[in-house]
Amino acid sequence: MSPGSRRNILVTLLAMGFGVTAATPVIAQAPRAGDPFSTVDPATAAGDKPGNWTLHFRYAPPRIITVDVPGKGKVTAWYMVYRIFNTTSTPQAVTSLKFDLVTKDLNTTHLDEPQPAVFKAIAAKEDPEKNMNLLTTVQVTQNPIPVTKPDSFPRYVSGIAIWTDVDLRANRTNKFSVYVSGLSDGLVAEKQVDASQLIKVKTLQLDFQKPTDNIRPGVDDVKREDNGGLGGERWIYRPVDKKPAPKE
Repeated sequence: MSPGSRRNILVTLLAMGFGVTAATPVIAQAPRAGDPFSTVDPATAAGDKPGNWTLHFRYAPPRIITVDVPGKGKVTAWYMVYRIFNTTSTPQAVTSLKFDLVTKDLNTTHLDEPQPAVFKAIAAKEDPEKNMNLLTTVQVTQNPIPVTKPDSFPRYVSGIAIWTDVDLRANRTNKFSVYVSGLSDGLVAEKQVDASQLIKVKTLQLDFQKPTDNIRPGVDDVKREDNGGLGGERWIYRPVDKKPAPKE
């Protein structure tokens, strides 16, 4: 079997396993020495329409922190620092920006929950000099992503996605994905056999592995998943809603 055929089969299997219509492998720009961020540029995906826009995304692999939260005691949170920039011709609103962490081995889903005390502790750790102006995902959605002009330094909007229940519900996970929606206006409505419509939005899927499964996870345990050479990033159309069939 040729490498190209093997690659196509693996892409198909990944798409089937993740419940998506199609997946577009992405060659992400790996981190440089001293820079923890990988860059994922816009790429086409099955379902794109002429005129759809997609933003650039930079991310560091999720990390783990334990924070002493007043009234709650110690909270162990998983988090991901990210940066968005926009090379389209106009500012783009990201009001539907969302980060879902889904474990592949334990079948759990976790939503971004920016608890103030946890966010403050993470921001102080990751950006003590406040050079990145880190925001919660809610804050990121409140203003459009400004335009970065060609050949100029990116005008980043930087944020932190936080999941506070992974340690409680799925701390032994070894494989998980983070689905980032709201980075594009791509949307499709697929008619089902019962005449209902399955709504899918263009989503960035980031795959990770966590080799250890102990009850005291290390801060740098999480690594990018290589997926057998396919890489850990892909643009997909992921289901987000189902509309019932119209009444006759």
